[in-house]
Amino acid sequence: MGVIGLLLALAVLIVLVFKGYHALPVSLFAALVIFVTNRFDIWPGFMKGYAPAMTGFIASYLIMFLLGSLVGELLSKSGAASAIAKKLTDTFGAKHAFLIVVLSSVILSYGGVSVFVIVFSIYPIALILFQEADIPKRVIPGAIMLGAGSFTMTALPGSPALTNIIPTKYLGTTTTAAPLVGIGASIVMFTVGVIIFNAYIKKLKANGEKFELGEKDKLIGISAEQMENLPAFGLSIIPIIVIVATILGVRFAGIDIDPIYSVVIALLAGAIVTYLLFYKRLDDPKASVRMASEGSINALVNTSSIVGFGGAIRLVPAFQAFVSFATGLAFNPLISAALAVNIIAGITGSSSAGITIFMDSMSQNFLNMGIEPQLLHRVCAIAAGVLDSLPHAGPNVTFLMVAGLSFKEGYPGIFIATCIVPFFGLITALCLGLMGII
Repeated sequence: MGVIGLLLALAVLIVLVFKGYHALPVSLFAALVIFVTNRFDIWPGFMKGYAPAMTGFIASYLIMFLLGSLVGELLSKSGAASAIAKKLTDTFGAKHAFLIVVLSSVILSYGGVSVFVIVFSIYPIALILFQEADIPKRVIPGAIMLGAGSFTMTALPGSPALTNIIPTKYLGTTTTAAPLVGIGASIVMFTVGVIIFNAYIKKLKANGEKFELGEKDKLIGISAEQMENLPAFGLSIIPIIVIVATILGVRFAGIDIDPIYSVVIALLAGAIVTYLLFYKRLDDPKASVRMASEGSINALVNTSSIVGFGGAIRLVPAFQAFVSFATGLAFNPLISAALAVNIIAGITGSSSAGITIFMDSMSQNFLNMGIEPQLLHRVCAIAAGVLDSLPHAGPNVTFLMVAGLSFKEGYPGIFIATCIVPFFGLITALCLGLMGII
């Protein structure tokens, strides 16, 4: 009954969020379904499972969300985002708008910028590029997530993403573990992603879809007069360089501070630099701060409520039944490990939660079966990024809220980028690993 209840709660959450209901009440109701069907005390369940997970996420990411939203707002209102987009369009051509957005997201993600921050900073640029290329806006989330939420998050050696860092604490590996497997999987994921998205865009256009601004986008956009008087590209790109350089500088200097703290410092520096460079172009700085604050709070509440649901799931006995099931899969140990991480990440809606739970409770068993630690690290990291982005995953909720898209409109692109594409990467990693390549 408990397992059925868990699956029912997941289905309720996914369906209602997909239909456009706010994530907070939906996640609370889904958590209630879990507690009732698992005969778990309701109030202790909320207080010891849902609430700590939700408030923990808010405590960790509140400042980062605010500063990330502020940087995006300042880049947009100052015209810097438009200047960057215009330069990229002039250089590479509007027909390459999709690829430009993907590669820009790759650079920021590999530089250590969180996917939540990339959403705020790249979206205004992507909006202009896609408008120029007349690509339906609903593709933007998938384009950004292909660059920031697939191979750079789990496969590329040296990635600063949590999913790639967590295994090092359990396996004694480094973030560059199994480099050949990681590079091979990354190449496959990038190639497959570009091919599928090109076909997806052609299909949308064949169905008569065109680029259309949403109500929120009209506030992000700038006038035709401002487009004729954009800041220089060299100045416009400086804030992004400052953010990435600060994060990389902290990493390469070996400064021992919390990774989130380093991102906060970088974003604060980026916001200050953006304001100093373009304060004369900001018609109403107070309004920019207000809009950034409101946008970040809405995104944070949406995301943290889904994280709270994940906390509720991990508290009930049915979740342990899934963990036991995953551990007992009768396949090759490497394949069993990949499936186990996938199942846990899919249920919790988080790659980092999925790989943490796996490493904490199962990794030693798989090492005892003879799997090479580097290979286990890389395969599990990639596996954690396959089913972690089902509709109830936090970043999806944030992104679609920022873009003003419904799940029906925006989620198909996200699903392609963060579930289908990583699946091909995982198959590649398993094939290379089983061939003895590391």
